Amino acid sequence: MPANRPFGVTLLLWLVLIPSAWGAARVAAALRWWDALIEFDSRLSPPYLALTGAIWAVAGIALCWSIIRRSEAARLRVASAAGVWQMQWWVERVFFQSERANLPFALVASAVILLIVMIILFHKSTIRYFSMSEEHEQADQSSKTA
Repeated sequence: MPANRPFGVTLLLWLVLIPSAWGAARVAAALRWWDALIEFDSRLSPPYLALTGAIWAVAGIALCWSIIRRSEAARLRVASAAGVWQMQWWVERVFFQSERANLPFALVASAVILLIVMIILFHKSTIRYFSMSEEHEQADQSSKTA
């Protein structure tokens, strides 16, 4: 199966694994530094950091599994997850982090990441990769009943 996977889908898997690993690291850091975060009155609470990290870790694993399984809904799920991840990142940056000087870079980087994800999702080899699964399954079912 991996030999038939287009490069864009492999890149998409990596783009899903990165926030998933980030989420797992966020959980570990929140649990490890729980007392320090409370002592220094972190703007984001340790439970929030741990919970959101766990959600992204689990969501990333589920998304990777749906991509590997060639689920037709994987494209919509990845697009939704990319949008929600960017929204969460921007809400945390704007409302909970101190002022930063790299706003133009952050805006461009966010736009480029979303653009890359969307280009991959709407590329015809990606669409064909996810649609071949259903066609193949339907062909198998009809041949078994015939």
